[in-house]
Amino acid sequence: MNKLLFPLLVVFFIGVIFVVQMNSRKSNEERESLALHGGFAIGVFEGRVASNTTTSSISFSYIIDSHEYRGGDTRCMQDSRKAALAFTDPDLAKSGDRFLVLYNMETPKKAIIRLDYPIKDSTSFKQYVREFEEMRKKKATGD
Repeated sequence: MNKLLFPLLVVFFIGVIFVVQMNSRKSNEERESLALHGGFAIGVFEGRVASNTTTSSISFSYIIDSHEYRGGDTRCMQDSRKAALAFTDPDLAKSGDRFLVLYNMETPKKAIIRLDYPIKDSTSFKQYVREFEEMRKKKATGD
């Protein structure tokens, strides 16, 4: 029985690692797609979800065409060092703070929040939209 159990456990763990890697790649591709093609909205940070003492995800809300959506993000800390710090530091992202949201224009409930783009006023929102549009143009032209 033990001779059969060990190979089964090895295959199981290899399968788990494979699934985790595939999900991570898919998530990165979705984030990149939203950065290149997503719509822009202002998101309101609502809070953190923690397991033990570590933040595992954040929750946020945003409005598109008079419809309020709620979202969660577990990977926003991958966007930049600044986003990673805001993901865990309660002084950098507090309930009610506003940040840039990128959403899927065909399915607006699919969205990510960019904790590295805090929105203080309409000027900062417009500035971030311009930055993303310039980045999109550069990517499209191959610069």
